[in-house]
Amino acid sequence: MSKSLLWIVFVLVFTGVKAQELDCNIIVNADQISVSNNQIFKTLEKSLTEFVNQQKWTNLDLEKHERIKCAFTLLLTEQTGPNSFRGNLQVQASRPVFGSNYYSPIFNYKDNNFSFNYTEFQPLNFNINNFESNLISVISYYSYLILGMYTDSFQNKGGTPYLNTALRIANQAQQFGAAGWENSRVDITRFTMVDKYVAEDNNMYRDLFYEYHYDAMDEFERNQKKAVTKIVKTLSYFKDIYNQNPNSIALRLFTDAKSDELINIFRKNRGVDTSELLVVLKKVAPNNSKKWKQIYTNY
Repeated sequence: MSKSLLWIVFVLVFTGVKAQELDCNIIVNADQISVSNNQIFKTLEKSLTEFVNQQKWTNLDLEKHERIKCAFTLLLTEQTGPNSFRGNLQVQASRPVFGSNYYSPIFNYKDNNFSFNYTEFQPLNFNINNFESNLISVISYYSYLILGMYTDSFQNKGGTPYLNTALRIANQAQQFGAAGWENSRVDITRFTMVDKYVAEDNNMYRDLFYEYHYDAMDEFERNQKKAVTKIVKTLSYFKDIYNQNPNSIALRLFTDAKSDELINIFRKNRGVDTSELLVVLKKVAPNNSKKWKQIYTNY
């Protein structure tokens, strides 16, 4: 089956057992908090797992084995009130590579500004038209962000509807003054992350994001040399994005998610000239310079 036909089947035709879109592993770690009732965190973990995995986020009908693999790890660091908590949230997601058992990471981000109220056994209900709580908004926001990026990797800008929903959630939460949703020119917030991602001046990045996955990664099993050459060519254009916007949030998200994958790819393909690519990577993501040296070592 061709990749094009596979995508059409993915979004339109599925028959058999239907399922929700996300297959998410959720962990709530409250080891740093001392409370009389630790059961509340187990209940929260169970409730969040059911909320994410049983929610119908889109109108897509997916077979159970096609659900998007992701993970939310909530590390609670402080109890700020009887039912109020603060911590950080690590969010990860990946997509399958055509013809293989490999999953390519598409998102890996640590949200350090997560605070919320939660009472044990309270229902978690998502309503796109209302701000229910910061807990629901944050989890729903990242669910739609994952859906958007995942779909973008199979269809050029195909994730726009889901990214726009994430932006709508961010706008609603911002109106209620919840932490982490500010419109900041300096820091990456939930609002700025998705707002900059769907902006027209980020179209080149989204084009390249699609090409990297659909034209390069999905080619690996059939023609590895062609795939690696395509990766080098695709990433070389990142310098144009950087020159246009040195503070590109999208480039940071990409390199944070892909650094280990790129090292592994070029470790196995040492005959590929990565000299120009390394110049680009060191320029757009100097925070990963130690990792980029591993590519140089293995060339």
